[in-house]
Amino acid sequence: MNFDYFYNRQSEMYNFIRLPMVLMEDKIFESISIEAKVLYSYMLNRMGLSYKNGWIDEDGKIFIYYTIESIKDQFNCASEKANKLIAELDIKSGIGLIEKKRQGLGKPNRIYVKDFMSIFNNIELKNQEVRKTKFQKFDNRNSRDSNIESQDFRKSESNYNNINNNELRKNDFSKGQKPYGIYKNIFLTDEEYKDLTNELGSRINEYIDRLSSYMKSNNREYQDHKATIINWYLNDQAKNFNDKSTRKMNYDIGESL
Repeated sequence: MNFDYFYNRQSEMYNFIRLPMVLMEDKIFESISIEAKVLYSYMLNRMGLSYKNGWIDEDGKIFIYYTIESIKDQFNCASEKANKLIAELDIKSGIGLIEKKRQGLGKPNRIYVKDFMSIFNNIELKNQEVRKTKFQKFDNRNSRDSNIESQDFRKSESNYNNINNNELRKNDFSKGQKPYGIYKNIFLTDEEYKDLTNELGSRINEYIDRLSSYMKSNNREYQDHKATIINWYLNDQAKNFNDKSTRKMNYDIGESL
């Protein structure tokens, strides 16, 4: 088969699902099959539509509808395979990324899609308690025991760092920020994302992914991701303006000759 290339803005013509990199890279999710991760990404994609449709329960939780027939069609598989993928994600039989609620005879199940990043919040809180306990013991022991405790604490910290080897700044979730970008290392609040959308329009994801890739490849960190993205955007705008001005000036000079 001879497929054609993408030209200019043709790449923006289609709908895509975004598969979070952390699902592919973190050991917490290594037990899930690739197809189950893709199914979860499809479910994440439906969350926005559910919100627009007002599919929110009395507790404020968003839910989706996703039938076995839909899964069979999208994955071109039999019912057995579709049920297996659901089971991998389900809270009762699998990792717990989704939770099904029966609605009664003849009605489709509600599916609550769980936040895949919330597990890291729990890890952070647990380790904060560990660190607090360690320091209390450190203060109450003599010098020899304190040295032993300090070594144990460093081992605990090392283990904690290994758990968080996906390099996300998970502590930023306490500020109400969410992860964005190819490598999920760009953190923005809902208000910051809205401001960036107003400023950058349809190019917001382009700049978020650009910063995400740059930080990953260069091992860089920025204190304020919103400010950095706006700075890059304004610099690009200024550069484009200067390029146009230079071309116009050269044209005018050519005319005068």
